[in-house]
Amino acid sequence: MAKTWQFYRSALDADVVQKEMAKCQLKQHERLRLGKIMERAANEELLPKDRKFLGEGLWELRLNCGERIFRLFYSLVDGESPVLLALRFVNKKSTQGAKTDPVDIDTARKRLSEWQNRPSSDGGAT
Repeated sequence: MAKTWQFYRSALDADVVQKEMAKCQLKQHERLRLGKIMERAANEELLPKDRKFLGEGLWELRLNCGERIFRLFYSLVDGESPVLLALRFVNKKSTQGAKTDPVDIDTARKRLSEWQNRPSSDGGAT
């Protein structure tokens, strides 16, 4: 059975990942592909090229949707369901793709640390 994704919420309970997703203004085919890769990640059915380990429990999912490239930063906290920490996209300007912005990785690391240090009643680490 697939694990259900959790979405990071700030310490002040702001729904920041949902806002990031809305900002992307996903097209129908992007929404479908995003859902499929998240499902494959939850079922541990990813291909090696689908993700990159960034260290300290942080993973990056990579999704190329033609003119846009998406980066999903997530973690498996204490073996639980995956936690989506951040979602970014870039418009593809070359055939070589785009490198992940280090600022995005830093943001995801900070969110992961904050999530892991929350009291269990907040939905963070137990």
